[in-house]
Amino acid sequence: MKSLITYGHGQVEIIESAELALLPDEVLVAPIATGLCGTDLEIIDGKIDLSFVNYPIVLGHEWCGRVIKVGPNVNWIEEGVRVVVEGIIPCGTCFECVDGNTNRCTTYDEVGFTRPGAAAGQIAVRADLVHPIADSVTDESAALVEPTAVVTQGLMKAQPNKGAKVLIIGDGTIALIAAKLIRTWQPSEVHMLGLKEGQSLLAEQAGVDLFMINPSSEKYDLIIDASGASSRISEAIRQLVRGGCLLLLGFTGPDISTPISIDDLVNGDLSIFASFGYSRNAWEKTVELLNSGKVDLTFLVTHRFPLESYHEAIDALRHAPSPRGKILFEIGK
Repeated sequence: MKSLITYGHGQVEIIESAELALLPDEVLVAPIATGLCGTDLEIIDGKIDLSFVNYPIVLGHEWCGRVIKVGPNVNWIEEGVRVVVEGIIPCGTCFECVDGNTNRCTTYDEVGFTRPGAAAGQIAVRADLVHPIADSVTDESAALVEPTAVVTQGLMKAQPNKGAKVLIIGDGTIALIAAKLIRTWQPSEVHMLGLKEGQSLLAEQAGVDLFMINPSSEKYDLIIDASGASSRISEAIRQLVRGGCLLLLGFTGPDISTPISIDDLVNGDLSIFASFGYSRNAWEKTVELLNSGKVDLTFLVTHRFPLESYHEAIDALRHAPSPRGKILFEIGK
């Protein structure tokens, strides 16, 4: 089978690898659609902390697929079922896992980072991480469960109030998903502070009421940073109402400091939440939102490529003009 592999330092290639052996408690899945994101670029360029990636690595942590074989100990799922699979692999026994914080499992292990991803003909996964996806859900939406679960995890921590006025900083995939997902919390208004005017159409499709390039002086109950822009985060503190909340989903970079006014935090009685990955609860909630039809993310996929055109897909992720949403490999079409 073909697998898209990177060695870091910009080196990427497709290799031929043997079909996978299956452990008794595993499921063999044929990927249908696999996303390519900014984190994949960091893996390709060797900019990820080596605590979180093992090279060489098969790319692909955002994906959906179809079950083609089940291990002898698996009796609850059948071949042919379309599924999404949790990428963060919890041990299930550490204190974090027992408390439900599977995203903070003391043994870090994740598909597409420490073990082979789904930019390949097949992937073997632990059966307890497999979730069937409804026929009504498009392949595009299904492939976006992983980044959507990241946003769900953050929103579950922040717990936005009904009627909240929300600002989202950023106009990439996570920002656009946040705009779509926050609607399920019934906000009064959703504004987006973007970088590229060409992203405004996607923002509108995501449910944004006001898209802007230049920051305003308005105040917000909740500000979600999906940009990782240090200066914007500093300014966001001053745009929160008293009792407001800042949710951090973006990475600024390991060597970048962000100045924050402690007086503003204390006097405003503000809350700051940072969120890593997703717990099993967040994954299950995300799947339920898609399966129920409450959230449809099909509009976010703007570029599609066969796996063999990985050079073009990577170039599109780096340089494609707006509107640019999710880059998707169509593997099992």
